[in-house]
Amino acid sequence: MELKRYQTRSLDALRVFLENAAIRPHDEAYRRAVEVGEPREYAGRYKSLAGVKDAPWCCLRLPTGGGKTLLGAYSVGIARDAFLKERFPVVLWLTPTSMITSQTVDALSRPRHPYRQALENAFGGAVRVYDIEERRTIRPQDMEDALTIIVSTVQSFRITNVEDRNVYKDDEELEPHFASIAPVAGLMVHESGPRKGRVICSFANLLKMHRPLMIVDEAHNFTSTLTGETIGRIAPSAIIEFTATPKRSNVISSASAAELKAEDMIKLPVHLTQHQSWEQTITHAVQNRAWLEEIAQSDPTYIRPITLYQAQPKREGAVATVDDVKNYLIKEENIPEDQIAVATGTKKELEGIDLLSPACPIRHIITVEALKEGWDCSFAYVFCSLATIREKGSVEQLLGRVLRMPFATRRASDELNRAYAHVSDRDFHTAASSLKDRLVDMGFDERTALEAIREMPQTEMVFAPGKRPDLKLRAPIISLGVRPDQKSWTPEMIAATTIVDNGLGGVTVTLSEDASDEAIREVTQSVIANEDEAATIAEAYIIQREASRTPAERGEILYVPQLALEEDGQAELVWPETLVNLGGWDLSSVPSDLPGFALDETGHTASLDVEGDRIVIDYGADEPELKLDEATQWDASALSRWLDRTTRQTDVGQPVFLEYCRRVVQGLVDRGISLAGLVRTRDTLRRAIIERVRQLRHQAGQRGVQMLMTEFAPVLALGENGFAFRKGHYDPRVPYQGAWKPRKHFFPDVGDLKDKGEEYECAVEIDRHPSVKYWVRNVDRTKGAYWLPTSSDRFYPDFVVELMDGRLLVIEYKGANLTDTEDSREKRNIGRRLQEISDGKVLFLWAEKKNTVGSVKQQLDHAVKL
Repeated sequence: MELKRYQTRSLDALRVFLENAAIRPHDEAYRRAVEVGEPREYAGRYKSLAGVKDAPWCCLRLPTGGGKTLLGAYSVGIARDAFLKERFPVVLWLTPTSMITSQTVDALSRPRHPYRQALENAFGGAVRVYDIEERRTIRPQDMEDALTIIVSTVQSFRITNVEDRNVYKDDEELEPHFASIAPVAGLMVHESGPRKGRVICSFANLLKMHRPLMIVDEAHNFTSTLTGETIGRIAPSAIIEFTATPKRSNVISSASAAELKAEDMIKLPVHLTQHQSWEQTITHAVQNRAWLEEIAQSDPTYIRPITLYQAQPKREGAVATVDDVKNYLIKEENIPEDQIAVATGTKKELEGIDLLSPACPIRHIITVEALKEGWDCSFAYVFCSLATIREKGSVEQLLGRVLRMPFATRRASDELNRAYAHVSDRDFHTAASSLKDRLVDMGFDERTALEAIREMPQTEMVFAPGKRPDLKLRAPIISLGVRPDQKSWTPEMIAATTIVDNGLGGVTVTLSEDASDEAIREVTQSVIANEDEAATIAEAYIIQREASRTPAERGEILYVPQLALEEDGQAELVWPETLVNLGGWDLSSVPSDLPGFALDETGHTASLDVEGDRIVIDYGADEPELKLDEATQWDASALSRWLDRTTRQTDVGQPVFLEYCRRVVQGLVDRGISLAGLVRTRDTLRRAIIERVRQLRHQAGQRGVQMLMTEFAPVLALGENGFAFRKGHYDPRVPYQGAWKPRKHFFPDVGDLKDKGEEYECAVEIDRHPSVKYWVRNVDRTKGAYWLPTSSDRFYPDFVVELMDGRLLVIEYKGANLTDTEDSREKRNIGRRLQEISDGKVLFLWAEKKNTVGSVKQQLDHAVKL
C-alpha cells in the first residue's frame, strides 16, 4: 500500500526521533525529529513521562481519517530498526475501548489487510497478534521467534487497586515464562504468604521483563488514566502515541486537514443545514441521502450512501429517541425496515455486517453514541444530529464517521466528495459555531474548521446550451436537464469536470482549470448535442484559461543554476556526497577506535549516549543477562560479519566496510574488552559504529566545504544540467490559504506558507517589489525543491526569484536566533560562493527581519542593486 505524503513525513520523523534517542538525550532527539515532522504549533519542549524517564516518548498527530492505525503498524518495524534491541520485540498496543481492541486485533490478524502487510513486510511474516484476553495462551517460544503484539484497553492496566486487575495477578499459566527468563529489577513480588518476596508470575511482570514497545491509539483519551505509575509497572522501552488532539504529548509530526483533503482521504467541505424540529431534520436527511444515491448510480465504482442518526438518550420526557427515529423512518418516510440498523449499547445490529458489500441493504444507522470510536464505513455521507451538537465527544466522533472518503479517491460527481450534516438547533450561526468547535476537537485547526463548514449550496449561476459563454468566466458552467452517464468516460474526462445538482431538477457541469485541452473538448462534445455549440464553449474557455494561467501553467520553465565541478570537460553537479569525497572520505584509512566506548561487565543492559565526539555507554540492571555460553558460538570474524550485515553504508564498498568492522572489533578486544561482552551488547555496538561513521563522514564533508571555498573552482550547472522549476514538479505540501493573493508566484499555489509571521512578511515584500518578475516559495525536502549542498545534507533556500532584468535572486530568511549557528554559517558561505562564481547572474541574500542594512524591503533593494 502506497503511503500518502503526510504519512511518509510522519514516519520519517519517528525514525529520526528513535534513531537519535538511541544515542542522544531525548530532548535533542525530539528537536531533530521536529525539523522533519513539522508539528507546527504543536511543537514544544520535550517532556519525560514520570516513572519511565528512560523511555523515549513521542506523538504523531493526525486528524480523524488520517490513518493512525496504519501508521501504528508501520511504526513497529521502524522502532525495531531504529531503537529496539530485539529482532522480534514485544508490543503492547493500547486502545480506548474494547470495541476498538477487537477491531484492531481483527485488522492486524487478517491476511492481506494493509495493517497486517505492513507488519509482515517488516518481520518476514513472523507476526503473532493477541487480544489481552488470550495472554495465557502465549508460550515463551512464541515470543522468541516472532513479533508479539498484545492489544488491550488501557483500563486493563489502570492502577487504583492492583488486586482488581487480572494482569497483576499471579497466574500459573505464565510460570514457564519466568523459568526461562531471568527476572529484572523492579518486578512486583508477593508481600505475604508462603511465597513472600518471590516474583509474582503476572502478565504485567512478564511485560516488564520484555520492555515492550508501547503503541497508544487515540492517546487523547488517556490524559488522566495513563499515568507514569501505570506505565512504570510495565517499563516500556519506548512510547509512541497517535491522536488527533494531543493533550500533553511530545508531538513530532502533525498533518493538517488540508493535507488529508489533498490526498482524497476525507470529504470536505461539510454542508450544514439547520432545521427547526427533529422530524424536519430527519426528513431532509432522508432526502439528502436519496439524492446522493441517485448521483452515485453514475459513479464508476459502487457507492451506497448511508445516513447516521444520533438519537437522544432514552429518558423520561425525551423525544427523538432511537425508537422514535426508527418509527418515523418506517411510518413517515416509508423506509423498509431491512434498510435500517440500530447500533446502541443494547442493540448491536451491525455485528457481522459488511456495509461495503453491494448485497447489503442498510442505508440508515441509528445510534446514540455507540459508534463514537472505532467504527468505519466510508459510505457514511450524511450526519443527522437530533441531540444537541454542542455536546462534545459523541458528536465529534460520529461526525468523524462521515468524513472518510470511499476508496480514498476523488469521486466523479463533486457531491460525492462532500459530507453533509443536518442538525436540529436554534439557528444556523449557533449550529455552525458548534460544528466548528467539534471539528477543532477532531484535529482540525481553527481556520480549516471554519472553511470546512458551508450552508447547503444555493442554485449556481449557469449558462444553458444555446448561449455563448461570457468570455470573462474562467470556468464555464453548463446546465443540463439530466445527469450525464459517466460510466464510459475516461479518467481524464472525469477529472476535468465537477457535476452538482442545480436545484432545478437538473445538474451543472463545471470544467476544471487543470484539465487538458483535449479533455475539455471531449467533455463538451459528450454533454452538448450541438457540435458547433460545444466547440464554441470549449475553444473560448481554452483561450481564456491560457491568458489567466501562471507561468508554470503556461509551460514556462525557470532554470536556476547549481554548483558543479568540471571533470574531463563535463560539469558534474556537487552533491553532499561530493563534498564528503573531496574531504578525503575513506573508511579504510580512518582510525578504528570508538572514543569513550567501555563495557561494565557487572551490568545487564546498556544505554548509549554521545558527548561531543565521544560515545558513552551506561549500563543499568533491569534486563535479563544473556547467557555467556551463547557467545561462545561467536568469534571476532562472525561478529564483524554481523555488524557489516546490519550496519551497511550505501557509500562504502562492502569489503571496505567489513574490514572496518573487523578492525573495530579487534581494536576493542585488544583494549581488553571481552568478546562475549561485545556479542551480548552487539546491537549497542552496532549503533555506536553508525554514530562514529556519521561523525567521520561529517568531518570529511566539512573539509570538502572548505576546499570548495578555497582550493577548488566550482562552476555553474546551467539549464537542464542545473535545476528547473516547471509544471508538475512543484509540491506545495500545505498550500497557503490566507486572504493575501500573491501576483507574481511562478506556480498557482504558494507552498508551505502561513498567513502570518516573518516568512509571510518576507514573501509579501518579494511579491510587491518592482524588480521582481516571478518568485517561488521553495518547499524544502519535497519533489521539485531547489537545493545547494552542505557538508552533511542539502540546503533548501526559502525563496528563488527571477528579476525583471533576467538575474536570479536566491533568498534564505532566518530569524534572529538562527543567524549565527555553525549550520547557518556554512549555508551562508555556500550561498555566497554561488553568487561569487556566477559573474553577476545569481545573487544570494541572507535576509533577516532587520539587520544593519535595514528592513526586509531595504535588504531586497540593496541586493538587487549589487
